[in-house]
Amino acid sequence: MTDTTTPDAAALLRIGRDKLTVSAHAEEHAACPDCAAAPGEKCVRPGQGKIVHTRRYGIAAMDLRRREQDARRTPEQDAALAALPRIPQAEIEACRTDRGGYRFTPEWLTAHGVPSPPPAGWRRAVERPEELSP
Repeated sequence: MTDTTTPDAAALLRIGRDKLTVSAHAEEHAACPDCAAAPGEKCVRPGQGKIVHTRRYGIAAMDLRRREQDARRTPEQDAALAALPRIPQAEIEACRTDRGGYRFTPEWLTAHGVPSPPPAGWRRAVERPEELSP
């Protein structure tokens, strides 16, 4: 019987390579909220064995994930998101719950021109800057 919870050597190499990719992306594209390093600058004392601070790493990991999701979208999905109306940030924030999440009801979505259930990526599409609106 093999232990499935322990990653094999190939998985460990992939994890290490992924961490280096995220760290390199963080250093190149993200500002560091901890040491104020600008994009392209190295973090000042990120910690033993680390290339960047943890928060900068998290920002870069989320950015890479969003880019991967955007790359998987079809042209039809892109067109559907581009057709969504722009919604003012104040109206979106009005749906924020006490615990920091959002509660978008099907009625609210329909009233704002968003189909229910909303397509993946709808929030970023309706929060786009005014100059990108169709």
